[in-house]
Amino acid sequence: MRWPPRRYQCPKCRWDFAVRKKRCCPGCGTLLLIASDNPTDAELTEWKSFWMWEPVKERWDYIRDWEEHKRQAIEQHAQWWRRALVKAEKKSSPPTRWIQ
Repeated sequence: MRWPPRRYQCPKCRWDFAVRKKRCCPGCGTLLLIASDNPTDAELTEWKSFWMWEPVKERWDYIRDWEEHKRQAIEQHAQWWRRALVKAEKKSSPPTRWIQ
């Protein structure tokens, strides 16, 4: 079964496209990154700011400063893991009763 290509709309000029030759909008030239572009961290650091497609939210997110965005993402991920560990510890520890 074949699916039609995913369509995108540029957040700046509203150009509607499914295929691009470069990582830029075919209409206005804005840098638009999608998952299949697979950019390296060095490239993202060099570009610093760009638009990135969020497939879960189905919208474009503007990344103003890649280094700051990366730092915040790591912090959020660490908080999520801490919460998951606390939940797991609460479930696995037997209830404590005071015996007199």
